[in-house]
Amino acid sequence: MSEDRKLKLGFLGVGSIAQLAHLPAAVKAANVDLVAVCDASEEMARDIAGIYGAREWFTDHEQFLSNADVEAVLIPVPDPFHAPLTIAALEAGKHVLVEKPLALDVPEAERMVEAAGRTGRQLQIATMKRWDPGLQYAQAFAAGGMGERLTVSGWYCDTRYHGTYVNTHWPIRRFAEGRRRPEPPAPCHPLRWMILGHGVHLIDTLCFFGGRIAAVTTAVSSKYGSSGICGTLEYEDGATGTFQLTCTVTMDWCEGLMVHGERGSIEAKIGFPYWKAGSEVRVFDAAREEYRTPATPDSDPYERQVEGFASAILGGHDVSPSGEDGLHDQRVLEAIQTAVETGGRARV
Repeated sequence: MSEDRKLKLGFLGVGSIAQLAHLPAAVKAANVDLVAVCDASEEMARDIAGIYGAREWFTDHEQFLSNADVEAVLIPVPDPFHAPLTIAALEAGKHVLVEKPLALDVPEAERMVEAAGRTGRQLQIATMKRWDPGLQYAQAFAAGGMGERLTVSGWYCDTRYHGTYVNTHWPIRRFAEGRRRPEPPAPCHPLRWMILGHGVHLIDTLCFFGGRIAAVTTAVSSKYGSSGICGTLEYEDGATGTFQLTCTVTMDWCEGLMVHGERGSIEAKIGFPYWKAGSEVRVFDAAREEYRTPATPDSDPYERQVEGFASAILGGHDVSPSGEDGLHDQRVLEAIQTAVETGGRARV
């Protein structure tokens, strides 16, 4: 493989999250060639292709998957479209990086993972915090020098100022007629979308540090239009932990984790995702009796994520986090939903 070889990438959907995070990341990525974009809106597809230098644009996803000169597809679309578009892309022979959560439910996620295995294509979920350099530094210690894990806990508190922050950090905005939106969801538990859309980041980060989760318990509070879910976690390796998921808080974004183990501990403060700054991390290494904090100048997790995806495809090794990781996240989210509805303990 040539050292300057780049992954030929296409975008299936160029709406809000694509413009805010994924498209700028793709054009900055050293090993990615943004070849084509597809969107149901002709105006959006044409304009975004021009802005970001894509050589082709499409409005029909079947024509895009059949005719675009791409090896892989990034799918940053609303949750109900994840499964059908991902499966279609895999069956068209494309590797896929799909936005979180992997799917709407576990059966959909299972079909996506099965399609990846059947087609021999790679499937990665875009929980980009695994590509945060501060968290990667801390996780390397958790997986090595810290020894056995005792507790792994985390919190994710969305801010009431989320929209204001987004507007501040959105350099290029394009909206147009013809955009395709999913049908309104069928009636479901009012916390389901909060668990799926926000909880997936928290759970995936905790699994990154603690391994697979075996069971959860929860307690819920809903007042003045905001909700909080707090609970306990039981990890497969015998560690325990707590989690807090709150949407929204009347303060700045608040996200972080705390890990305690046999030979050290980890503290991490995670910033608002679109700041694209590495997490503030402090590791205590008992073997050296010292605290360490990494410098993280290369800190855009979206750019690092798409470069990591491309590197895996080009190098013939496994993507991370994989579809299997996304499927486990989905099972944990479903267990949280069950615990919320029953008020009891739910196994994953």
